[in-house]
Amino acid sequence: MRFHDVSKLMLLERAIQSLHAQVGVVLQPIIVTQRFTMPELEILQAAVRRQWYFSNLPTPQILNLDDGSAHDARSDLLNMGVQCHLQLGNRYLGFLDYDDVMYTHAYRTLVGALNASGAALAFATVEVANVVSLKDYEFVYGLTKPYRGRNKLDLIKENFCPLHSYLLDCSRLNPEELYFRADLNRLEDYDFLLRVAGSNPCDFSKLGTSVGLYVMRSDGTNSTPHGDGPVTLREQGTHWKDSAARLGALRSTYEVRFFACDF
Repeated sequence: MRFHDVSKLMLLERAIQSLHAQVGVVLQPIIVTQRFTMPELEILQAAVRRQWYFSNLPTPQILNLDDGSAHDARSDLLNMGVQCHLQLGNRYLGFLDYDDVMYTHAYRTLVGALNASGAALAFATVEVANVVSLKDYEFVYGLTKPYRGRNKLDLIKENFCPLHSYLLDCSRLNPEELYFRADLNRLEDYDFLLRVAGSNPCDFSKLGTSVGLYVMRSDGTNSTPHGDGPVTLREQGTHWKDSAARLGALRSTYEVRFFACDF
C-alpha cells in the first residue's frame, strides 16, 4: 500500500480494515509512505495498530521514503514495497491503494485461482464506486463494472485491470521482473502488467467475480483520471500523455508469450 497524505488517514484505515477482514488467507500489509515526518509516522503507526489487532497475524511493515527530493514517487513507493515483500519471503504479492477496498473473499479467490491453474498471475473483477466525499464518510451514489476484457490478448490491447484486481505468485516469477519504472510517473501499473503478465502464464477465470472497489470521487481528487471505459482511455492530462507516449515506445520491446490458461 502506498500512502502520501496523512490527512487521508481515515481512508487508509478503511483499506486496512478490508485487509484485516480477509478470510482463508494470512496477510502482511506493507505500507510505504512518501516523505513523512516523524510525528506523521507516529500517527500512522498508531492508526495501523488500531486496525490490525489480531495478535496471530503477521506484523504490518511501515516504510518511509525519505529521499530529500520533491519528485513524483509513485513508482518508488511501489518498488520499496515489492523489495520488502521479497525480503520477507512471502509468496503472494498484491497491491492496494490507500483509498480503495478489497472484499473479504478477495485474496482467497485469487489464491485459489493461482493454485488451480498454476499461473503466475490471477485476475478478478473490481467494481467502480462513484462517491461524494462528505465530512466523515463517502456517500456511494453509483456502482458499476466498466472494465471490459476477457484474457491476455485483451490486456495487451488496453488495460482493463486496476492495480488491486490481480495477485502475483512470486514463486513462479523472476524477482528481477518485479519493478515499476521510475521514469513513468503515470501508467507505471500498465507497464508493469505488460512486462510481467505479457511473458508469464495468467489466469482470468475469476473475471466476473467482484473482489474489491475502485473508489472514484465526484470532485476528481483521485490521482487517476475518472470516467467509465478502459483505464487507458481516461488519461487526459499532460503527465498522462507524456507517459502514454513513453509507454508506447517501450511496449513494442516487451516479450509476449501465450499459455493455455491465458484464455
